[in-house]
Amino acid sequence: MSASIEYLAKAKQYISANPFFFISKSWCPDCHYLERTLVQNNLRSKFVVLELDKLADQNEARQLELAFTEIAGRKWVPTIWKNGEVWGTERDVKDLERQGGSEKVKEAFK
Repeated sequence: MSASIEYLAKAKQYISANPFFFISKSWCPDCHYLERTLVQNNLRSKFVVLELDKLADQNEARQLELAFTEIAGRKWVPTIWKNGEVWGTERDVKDLERQGGSEKVKEAFK
């Protein structure tokens, strides 16, 4: 199933309106890891987060998830966008931490 033009436009608006943005779900341990890492590195305030499972209209949430999946090329939470482009996931943040700790993470989200 592909995303509708309406929801693709909404998803693209979220992405373009926020230099640092990620989609999340409240039950997701990977999303919790990303949140903790951003807080620990004083980066959380830079990010806008859309928790899909917390949207009042769950039909809209499903449609947006389809749109974000289509845009990103994969279905995954959290998916991070930086300056309008897919940046990666929490796996990429973990890789940065392994390579250079907090400094690498901070550098990635300047």
